[in-house]
Amino acid sequence: MTVPIELSLTPDQEAFRDAARAFLAKEVAPIVAGMDEREEFPEASVRRMQQEGYFGVPIPEEYGGLGLGKVGYCLFLEELGRVDASHGVIVGAHTSLGTTPILYYGTEEQKRRWLVPAAKGEKLLAFSLTEPGSGSDSGAVHTVAEPHGSGWRLTGTKSYVSNGREAATVIVMAATDARRGANGGVTAFLVDTDRPGFRVGRCEKKMGLHGSSTAELILDHLEVGPEHVLGEVGKGFHVAMTALDVGRVSLGAASLGAIEMATSAALDYAKNRTQFGLPISEYQAIQFKLADMAMRAQALRPLVYLAAARQDRMGTDPKAWSRLERAEKTREAAGVKCLASEWASEVIDEALQIHGGSGYIRGTPIERAYRDARISEIFEGTNEIQRLVISRDLIARGL
Repeated sequence: MTVPIELSLTPDQEAFRDAARAFLAKEVAPIVAGMDEREEFPEASVRRMQQEGYFGVPIPEEYGGLGLGKVGYCLFLEELGRVDASHGVIVGAHTSLGTTPILYYGTEEQKRRWLVPAAKGEKLLAFSLTEPGSGSDSGAVHTVAEPHGSGWRLTGTKSYVSNGREAATVIVMAATDARRGANGGVTAFLVDTDRPGFRVGRCEKKMGLHGSSTAELILDHLEVGPEHVLGEVGKGFHVAMTALDVGRVSLGAASLGAIEMATSAALDYAKNRTQFGLPISEYQAIQFKLADMAMRAQALRPLVYLAAARQDRMGTDPKAWSRLERAEKTREAAGVKCLASEWASEVIDEALQIHGGSGYIRGTPIERAYRDARISEIFEGTNEIQRLVISRDLIARGL
């Protein structure tokens, strides 16, 4: 069978990308160094991004978004990746992990109540799966949701929640039947952070991503009504994994942007840095590094955008997906995330090497990118877990 492959952008997509690039150069790039040094959430630039609609890029216009799908969303994350990873995490936690589950699994009432203001940039979302005792074993959820009247009472602690300190609503995974684990025992809840029983605990001091909060969330007998259940009771793991599939592809786009930034910076430095009477770009050792960096960007781009285009074609109704379509999407997303994050770390490392001592100085773009990139091999599923996802599907279905 012949499968047509189309990777060219439409004029509208190109215009969106160019507008986003100009916006980020004006509104975000100038504040990144200070934000990183002060380790503060960039409220002003986030607000400007919300006002421009950038927190609802893939959400249909009928729900307050820009309606540009996953391809448009990846274009924006790629541009963000060129400028700052902290802003990328803030957008990703809100959009990939926050709005996606509501769009895919929410009732019409839930979409109007939670998705529309989130897509319009009026509220910030977060997603909470990880706990102190469960990371890669994401089905081992100890936060408990007990029936209480017509609703539920949630008790437990969540950790490493991006946007956890600033979010107005958090999607919380809680055990409704601990004996069943991920297979029918976990449910997704929409939890507004102004409810009694919700508290932000410790905010982590991190190696990188200094502009984004990574918070501990404490739920102390927090009560919610039945309208706060997202999707079916016991099907929360499906909700989480669907969101992570989107997040992993968009993380690939952000990593692509980081690769492009690092390659461009290394190229410019190599052409202007003179040693032994010549620009270091004239030396083969440097040329080969630059070639390897460029090849990774060239190879990654189609992986990211073909995966994004597949997700757009599949639509936003999980009930319409076949088992094969779901398996292919999940495996593809895992591959994109794994390769992109590792290649970004490798390229940024080589870019720092080309910069030499100047790349090691605190506050330079390459030094900041080096610190920021490392977490991409860990969050949204460690790369060991991505390889497990891919290998299990490979054994089951073959190539």
